[in-house]
Amino acid sequence: MKLSTFFSLFFVIFLFSCKKDKENGNAGDFNAAPIIPHIKIDIDNGDEVVQKSVYLSADITIDGKNNYESYSGRTEIRGRGNTSWGMPKKPYRIKLETAAPLFGLTAHKSWILLAEYLDGSMLYNSIPFEVAKMLDIPYTNNIIPVELTINGQYRGLYAFTEHKEVKPGRIDVGNDGLLLELDSYFDEDWQFKSAEFDLPVMIDYPEDMTTAKLAAIKNEFESFEALVADPSFPNNNYLDYFDDLSFVNYLIVYKLTQNREISHPKSTYINKLAGGKYRMGIIWDFDWAFGYSASGQHYDVSSANISIFADNLPGTNFFRKFMDDPHIQGLFKDRWNWFKANKLEDLKKHVKSYAALVGQAMEADHEVWGPRNSSGDIHVDLNNALTWLDARVNFIDSYVATFE
Repeated sequence: MKLSTFFSLFFVIFLFSCKKDKENGNAGDFNAAPIIPHIKIDIDNGDEVVQKSVYLSADITIDGKNNYESYSGRTEIRGRGNTSWGMPKKPYRIKLETAAPLFGLTAHKSWILLAEYLDGSMLYNSIPFEVAKMLDIPYTNNIIPVELTINGQYRGLYAFTEHKEVKPGRIDVGNDGLLLELDSYFDEDWQFKSAEFDLPVMIDYPEDMTTAKLAAIKNEFESFEALVADPSFPNNNYLDYFDDLSFVNYLIVYKLTQNREISHPKSTYINKLAGGKYRMGIIWDFDWAFGYSASGQHYDVSSANISIFADNLPGTNFFRKFMDDPHIQGLFKDRWNWFKANKLEDLKKHVKSYAALVGQAMEADHEVWGPRNSSGDIHVDLNNALTWLDARVNFIDSYVATFE
């Protein structure tokens, strides 16, 4: 079953459930319909995942609940993440012994289980990835809510998604392409700080790096960066290096969700096909979006009027400059108005259908990890998310109105 069909079907179920719950005085109870897939991982010798660097061998079983194909096989599992790894509810990376098309996705070995610890509504990752798909951003991940049990112990609700890797069916930049990660953690083997904006650039791909390859990548990136920093900007040939539409699409996702990771920058990705232009993407890491970086709580409308470029950090100084170009402003305005007119209501429907799924496992997840800023009622949390989105739409409208 296609993911879009799946979510549309359960949006109908969600609306019907809401009606029945209101009639029965039992709002938020979706547990009667066991539709969320359940992943069970049994680690050899009952070992526990305590490291990010060491894989543990295990058996994995997926109960697709009649909505997805079930699966069983051998896998390896380890921890993952930076800040998220230090939280009580741990995120994981799994690597199957044999590539498989889990949940109908392209067959691969490596997959990710996001813990979504910071907000107990567990809605926030579903929104940006859906927006990115609506804007046709290449290589956008899928997000599938699942329940997870490890060594017989229930670990709660997780977001299952693809691993960030350059391969066909994932980030497909070809054998001679490039994937850069801009991240202030600056913790990869091959990396450099850029000359003009002090950007922390790490080389995620190619993997067969040498000192000579690093120098070539650095020189090419800094040639582009120098045009952005030059006093002649934007009246030079910087767009010979940089894909304008990919930037605008990317920025719409980040502005709508108020993801300020781009400002540091952290988890900010740039890809490039051989002989092509730099393109923004993939999108990633929305834990601190939706107002969380300002208020410590997602969907607090009092923080919805804060810019993602409200600081003097390297990412802000670099990416904000593109918005000084009247060409980029015009493209952003056109694309934003198109999104509002053609996709915004579809996005809201998607969030509602996703909430119908998450609502089934919310109580069980909260019993293990606590509410984590959730109200404990999926209907209230859903309304908070939609209200915040409306406030953010108004903010972007006001921003676009400043363009000449």
